Amino acid sequence: MKILVAIDGSSYSEMSVQILEALQLPPKTEITVMTIVPEHTFLGGIRLDTLRRGEKAKELAHKAEEQKAMELLQETVDRLQTGGFKVETLVRWGKPSEEIVKASKSLRSDLLVAGAKGLSGSPLFPLGSTAQKVTKHAGCSVLLVRERIAHLQRVLVAADGSSYSERAIRFLIKLPLPKSTHVILVTALQSHIAAYVKMPTLDFETNREVVEELQAAEEIAAHNLLDETKEQFKVKGYKALSVVVRGDPAQEILAAVERFNPELIALGAKGLSGVESFLLGSVAQRIMRYAKCSVLIVRPSKET
Repeated sequence: MKILVAIDGSSYSEMSVQILEALQLPPKTEITVMTIVPEHTFLGGIRLDTLRRGEKAKELAHKAEEQKAMELLQETVDRLQTGGFKVETLVRWGKPSEEIVKASKSLRSDLLVAGAKGLSGSPLFPLGSTAQKVTKHAGCSVLLVRERIAHLQRVLVAADGSSYSERAIRFLIKLPLPKSTHVILVTALQSHIAAYVKMPTLDFETNREVVEELQAAEEIAAHNLLDETKEQFKVKGYKALSVVVRGDPAQEILAAVERFNPELIALGAKGLSGVESFLLGSVAQRIMRYAKCSVLIVRPSKET
């Protein structure tokens, strides 16, 4: 597995390294640790380089920035190498979100790990702008880190039977997770009755019996899906339980997070109703924005 870790010296960078240690990845895992030297353009098109007089001054400033960037990376490299990982470093200049996305694609990463916020993250917003852009446009799965995790104990998996959901399940099994991890499987079913009542063109009373039959069949399918998925995790030695809820998927998943208090949520980048042209489904977007814990959004590595 190839993993790209983006760090910037913030507390979230420390959390990103810590979660990799908590996952207990195989020693042969290839990890690239990268940082970006931001090249900001200010009002009027002014950049720091334009204020530096002479090529010599620009060259010295560039070398100083690169040296600081390498010093920032080295501590993380030393820490990961003690775990037996093969670790490379990467320094880029430019806009952080753009450079991280470019690197994830050029390196053909299987997983991109980044903090939910960076050095400039405001406490008023639950998700930083760089994290939003990276999660939306990265060509691989993304792990957004929100909290310190010394030991991974509970992982909540949102399952809906879609190909993206199946991919998320396979991805977790492949990681692998620590054997003591408890896996909570959640399927959220939409309320068809509520949807029909709100549609003025349909006669709810005429279709009540059909809707009730549909809901009963859907409940059975959901339990069958979770039973099969639960068995996959149990075969790998994990403890697993399953929950079927009904309502808005994002709201119900977030409610399950409050109930079970996992350190990590895992879900597919899209669900059953995901439109192929969309880079990220609406449920995934809401979960990554509002979840209080770290979020793993899984997408096929071939997706761009």
